[in-house]
Amino acid sequence: MSARRLIFVFLVAAAAGVALLPIPVAPGDSIDPAVMPALALTVFTVGMWATGAMPEHYASVVFFILALVFQIAPVEVIFSGLKSSAFWLIAGGMVIGVSADRTGLGRYLAHAFVRRLNKSYLQLITGIVIGAVALAFLIPAAIARLIILMPIILGLADQLGFKSGDKGRTGMVLATTFACFFIPLAILPANLPNVVLAGVAESLYGLKITYGFYLLMQFPVSGALKGVLLIAIIHFLFRQPIPNPGQSAGPPPTLSVEGKRLAVIVGVTLCIWATDFIHGIAPGWVAIGTAIVCVMPGLGVVRPVDFRQTKGFQTLFFVAAVLALGSVVASSGAGSLITDGLLALNEFRPGHPANTYWAFSAIGMMISLFATLPGAIVVLAPFANDVAAAAGLPVMSILMVMVNGFSTVFFPYQSAPLLVGIRLGSVTLIDGLKVCLPLAILTVIVLLPLNYLWWTWLGHLK
Repeated sequence: MSARRLIFVFLVAAAAGVALLPIPVAPGDSIDPAVMPALALTVFTVGMWATGAMPEHYASVVFFILALVFQIAPVEVIFSGLKSSAFWLIAGGMVIGVSADRTGLGRYLAHAFVRRLNKSYLQLITGIVIGAVALAFLIPAAIARLIILMPIILGLADQLGFKSGDKGRTGMVLATTFACFFIPLAILPANLPNVVLAGVAESLYGLKITYGFYLLMQFPVSGALKGVLLIAIIHFLFRQPIPNPGQSAGPPPTLSVEGKRLAVIVGVTLCIWATDFIHGIAPGWVAIGTAIVCVMPGLGVVRPVDFRQTKGFQTLFFVAAVLALGSVVASSGAGSLITDGLLALNEFRPGHPANTYWAFSAIGMMISLFATLPGAIVVLAPFANDVAAAAGLPVMSILMVMVNGFSTVFFPYQSAPLLVGIRLGSVTLIDGLKVCLPLAILTVIVLLPLNYLWWTWLGHLK
């Protein structure tokens, strides 16, 4: 029996065992009877995504089928991912990516980078990471940044002579993907989890997390130093001599009429994304509107036949399931059950800020394994006040500790932007795991202790 079949059998057995467990409820308490089936489905689905025992889009389809057949949650909860702006942002991004490839716009823009980033592979990766972070201050959505950058980076890889499957090309894709998501988690409006945290802080506790305060707390360690670690990991794993340095890359490619039209379309889209604080239109609806323009007869820049070769749309099943899983876990009560169990393992008490910092960070990491990152925030945030009161710390400090949980990601399936970047760049989940896992481990070993010292020096953990 192959390793994948063994893993599949093990996960089925583990899920069945969880489903048959009695509901852990105290006398007199009421709990949704679907809580254990929801946990079982979570164990099976997350196990499939994490191990790759089944292609992720197949596992996602199985998730939907099992959730519907066993009525684990209402239909509107199971398909809640389809109503998410993030889902439509991804769908629109797929169309924009195909358009950029067909018109040659990505290759055209990439040529400008060749002469600046061709001295060494370390310089190349560093430039990509810095560029992605700079864009994060302008574009308030990780997937939107990936949609913009990935065609450019793939075009740059072509110009530099990296072929499909080359280590160097894979490293460029992963540098773009991880830099678009991880480092901007330290910039308040740049990623969805940050925005969700700010929202629950105000709705639950009346606390406003300001841009400057969040940047001061998070960016020096969780942002800048994590970026340094990311560059080091990718350079160590994927470094490769640049086959075709910029000076021999040939004359600049000519941009076609359709390429110029797409440049205008993308430029308008960028302006709308960057000014969302004025008009309030969700990035997903902007992306799908751009996609409609791209395929519109007479005005569009892409044809139906151009989508036959892309496998990116398989990701949509995956993303819909990832978004729905968090909703299923929360609505069934499984999230609260997991959180209650984790909180019971530790005693929060005054005078021990280090214990509170590490324990609550670890709980956040565990919850993030079972729910989407925004979903984990929604599940855990209501407990912040109780933890703060028991530990004798401000509620704001506990909310900041929650960032440690959702910014320490062990597996790519935990984050929709990571999955999108991996698919847009045509690399494998295993390649993503090679960066994700060591970055998470180094974050726990190196960055979280430094972050604790930084916050203590600022006076927020005393």
